[in-house]
Amino acid sequence: MNAASQHRRRVVAAWLLALLAGLVIIATRLGFSYDLGLFLPRAEGLDQRVLVARAGDTPGARFLLLALPPGVDVPAGVVARLSAHSDIARLPGQGNTDSRPPEPAWRYRYLLTDTDWSTEGLAATLRDRLAELGLAPDPTYEALLRHDPTLASFDALSGLDVTVSGAAAGLTGRQVLVIETVAAPFDLDGQAGAIAAVRDALAAEGLDPGAAEISGAGVFGVELRDTIRAEATWRSLAASIALVLVIGLAYRRFSVLWLAAVPLATGMVAGLAALTLAFEQVHGITLAFGFTLLGIAIDFPLHYFSHRRHSPGGDAMRRVWPTLRLGAVSTALAYGALLLGGAEGMAQLGLFSAVGVIAAAATTRWVLPVLAGDAAGEPLDVVESGNAGSPGLVLPLVVLVAALIALAAMPFGLAGSVPFWNRDLSALSPVPEAQLRRDAALRQAVGAPSMRYQLALADSDPDQLARRRQALHEALVAAVRAEQLEGFRDLAPLLPPVSLQRERQNRIPSEAVLRERLRAATAELPFGESAFEPFIDDAMAAKDLAPVSAADYAGSPLAPLVDASLLRLAGPAGEVQWVSLVDLPGTVSRDVVDGIAERFDGEVFVVDYRQASESLVAGYQQRTWRVLGMVLVLIAALLCWRVRPARAAWSLACVAAALVSSALLLRLLTGPLDLYHMVGLLLVGGLGLDYALFLGRGGRDWADTRHAVATCAASTVVAFAVLAASGIPALRSLGTAVALGALLSYLVARLGSRRTQA
Repeated sequence: MNAASQHRRRVVAAWLLALLAGLVIIATRLGFSYDLGLFLPRAEGLDQRVLVARAGDTPGARFLLLALPPGVDVPAGVVARLSAHSDIARLPGQGNTDSRPPEPAWRYRYLLTDTDWSTEGLAATLRDRLAELGLAPDPTYEALLRHDPTLASFDALSGLDVTVSGAAAGLTGRQVLVIETVAAPFDLDGQAGAIAAVRDALAAEGLDPGAAEISGAGVFGVELRDTIRAEATWRSLAASIALVLVIGLAYRRFSVLWLAAVPLATGMVAGLAALTLAFEQVHGITLAFGFTLLGIAIDFPLHYFSHRRHSPGGDAMRRVWPTLRLGAVSTALAYGALLLGGAEGMAQLGLFSAVGVIAAAATTRWVLPVLAGDAAGEPLDVVESGNAGSPGLVLPLVVLVAALIALAAMPFGLAGSVPFWNRDLSALSPVPEAQLRRDAALRQAVGAPSMRYQLALADSDPDQLARRRQALHEALVAAVRAEQLEGFRDLAPLLPPVSLQRERQNRIPSEAVLRERLRAATAELPFGESAFEPFIDDAMAAKDLAPVSAADYAGSPLAPLVDASLLRLAGPAGEVQWVSLVDLPGTVSRDVVDGIAERFDGEVFVVDYRQASESLVAGYQQRTWRVLGMVLVLIAALLCWRVRPARAAWSLACVAAALVSSALLLRLLTGPLDLYHMVGLLLVGGLGLDYALFLGRGGRDWADTRHAVATCAASTVVAFAVLAASGIPALRSLGTAVALGALLSYLVARLGSRRTQA
């Protein structure tokens, strides 16, 4: 065995070992996260911190709205089945007095409400209960009243929803049932379970689930997931077939296809292994966008195979490697800028893409020539090597780029009402506008919480927060009575201040006194002497309870409500800060909520989710552009160091021209650019630099260079054009940006160079 053969074996063995190590790391450590907050940047104000903490679980987002056909009432059996289902948290407005409320509201009922313990108060209460039993005798209700004749537990829970109607008539007489799910809106498996429970309950009562309308954020998410799975699968398959056809036509050998995939696959493994080591969990969106950004790696082997047509593999690699290396390092630097953007999800994306690009380039340099053998096929445009030329660079393109940038800035700088970048996160919604309007109409019909506004209080002391929440609660009750608000929902009924709980506890009479008052209250009523012994036992037990806290609700059916309305955040100085949120159902006037907040001298904040999201996105964009600007300076310095200044300036001018023209055309064709366009343009920058560096090379292999770049551009444009035809906004924005940008990058670089005879 000669030295060359041994070297090839060592190279392949080292590559396989590294690949195996990466796969082992991935298999043993990889964990996935679907927390959308990872893709939100560092929050600054309280409203932004609340937005990031909730990350999609905004007020009312857990509500499913069930609209039955006209003339059909909500069957009691449907309510009963849903109330008992594990995926349903509660049915707001459906006060079910046939069974006891959930813990710990049941156990703490006398600390959560103001009970009239006087003889007169007890007598009036028992007369009301007797009248109810006379109208509809029910053994289950009778058993409940033995423990809670004052219905204190239901009084506590009724305070949670001031005006939300559980089965409101509206929308041409259709009944609408409000259903609150246990799962957060982005927990799509949990939402799917809740939706299935609703349909099963309808079917069990003899109703056609298809005739009913179910709406809500969870429904949109589940439908979107199914749509994305179906469309992404076939579009990815179509894009892959298109890519195979382009490469097959360019090289006419099947072996090139799998060899070209080797660097890309290696880059994916390396990037994912790096993510697994650096982060506890990897976000699913990171992989989706990361694989897209890593698509530039397919260009590396194509450059090698095109130049290998007229010379041995070793000579071809030596000619393309300096330029390929420069492009890979520059692209990795650009992707690495995402590490400094301020959002963990984008940092994951940057690390995955940067490591993947470097690994793919290294695999192309050292492993691919060993694996390739005689893989290159006959080209379609074979030229004689002696007739090859070298490019001459059209330097006035730099002036053209400056003019393009100025022209691009003028219309959008003057037209302030037409933003260039879309900063509204809700605009990224893939849900059809008609469906969103229908959902809004259903929410308005039942007075579901506003998905835009909330009131918030913050304090480092939970009990101090509870005292302020109680004061706000009383002010909001007054606002509802004055018809300034349609209603509200807060945690004051479930988490009163400790002092108020102690006061209520002290009002509970002793056992002897309570027995005497009950005897007097029932003297003229047909209740047995021992009918309310359980009531006495529960009241005495309540006298010894410690005050209820948020921790007591953990694991209970009320936990989702408490968790959604009470947040534990890091304060400005890193201290623990508790934030209590108030839902505002129905139509909410910003002036009214601002007026309520102003009464509390800065202690109550208005959380405007739209405004918070826009300011959050704007701040993130500004930070990202600053970081990218610094990286571009670094890339320019790198290019000037490794190539002639004229060629470096020409390459950067080509990239700038392609990016500016791509962004302008996208803005004109699709409206304000969104996050998906931004990710696509980042890939376009890498592609444009790759095309410019190669087409700006000199040498006698100009035909091979032209063939390689044309193949790279064609494969990218065709593959992403398939995605651009998608009906899903994320895929459409990404596909349009990359397909258009890759085409313009190629045209600018190709037309900006001219062939001169050697």
